[in-house]
Amino acid sequence: MTAGETPAGKWTDAFLDEMRQTGDPPADDVVAGLFESGGVFQVWDLMKTLVQNDHPAPEKLPPPVRDYLAATSRIPPVEDNLIQGGQRLFERCGPEILMVLACYSLPASYAARKGVQVLYRTGYLNNRPNHRLFETTQMVMDVMVPGGLAAAGRGVRTSQKVRLLHAATRRLILHDPENPWDPEFGIPINQEDLTGTLMVFTYIIIDGLEKLGIRASPEEQQGYLETWKVIARILGIREELIPGNMAEAKLLCDTIQRRQVQACPEGKAMTSALLQMMEHHQPPGPWRRWPAALMRHFLPADVADGFGLPVYNFEEHLLEHAAHFRSEMESRGGGPVRLWLVRKFALSCIQCLVSMELGGKRTPFIIPTSIHHGWAQAHTPGVWEQLRK
Repeated sequence: MTAGETPAGKWTDAFLDEMRQTGDPPADDVVAGLFESGGVFQVWDLMKTLVQNDHPAPEKLPPPVRDYLAATSRIPPVEDNLIQGGQRLFERCGPEILMVLACYSLPASYAARKGVQVLYRTGYLNNRPNHRLFETTQMVMDVMVPGGLAAAGRGVRTSQKVRLLHAATRRLILHDPENPWDPEFGIPINQEDLTGTLMVFTYIIIDGLEKLGIRASPEEQQGYLETWKVIARILGIREELIPGNMAEAKLLCDTIQRRQVQACPEGKAMTSALLQMMEHHQPPGPWRRWPAALMRHFLPADVADGFGLPVYNFEEHLLEHAAHFRSEMESRGGGPVRLWLVRKFALSCIQCLVSMELGGKRTPFIIPTSIHHGWAQAHTPGVWEQLRK
């Protein structure tokens, strides 16, 4: 980036086309070394170890991987005052944030026709939506809780693991002789797609909260972004692709969506699998309509129609008016207003994660005690519930 050039001026179609041909050299070099020393089975063993262990013991990993973990743990000190606003937002609205992630961020990412091909090809999402939802929400939890960005924090360690998994997946796809990768899609898990993923963890989350009538202060929004900027660097996203503030994040998100959002069978299949899984974990009755209603509430109409999401007019109407009510109450200076309906569904999503079984064994969904108690205590009758009485 030249002197005086703004990030927005750099995010041209030509630049982003170049980023689609760019992977992650530091992590790719580690995986390439494993491939050269032990062949494809060495890479498969690495992936198996990383998938089956949240944070594998160093002695179980090859020396190049141990060196990589040590190097990527040396992140610049994080200034607490920069991220505290984001942590306060998560403490206040964590259940809603995780619900937005499941019902907005993930479907929005599946709408990117080129980027979704990797997940569909590996069968990682359409066959195992439980894994994707569980691991994605656990990553958000690991990152956003206090201490998550310390050198040995869960947020840092989880991001290091994800980066290696990306590199291993990239290597295996590009060297699969039986199913050659279509170069039209760019390098698998390329820099533009990684940046798009960063947007669904940042701007899309804030946009989703606003669609629920939840107003995040400028300090909360910037703190949330600052937290994920640290993670973006650990994940190997190039510096010129990391927005400095939420206005830039919106511009970058809009630019990538303009370039990449297009209906495709793969995205529809993955969204359908996610929706079916979420419906399955709701109690019988009307609650099973809420995942689809929320997806339609969040997503642009053409995207929701392209996914073939069912239409539940009553639930969608109720959501729209509840969000408007909340926004109006807060804009009048009444302080934060909690909607019983939204919080109840959000907590049911978390309960789904806590009780979820993966691969035949129960894997604990880790919620720090302080956060868990705060969310539980927050689930008291609010304005909406009082009006119901």
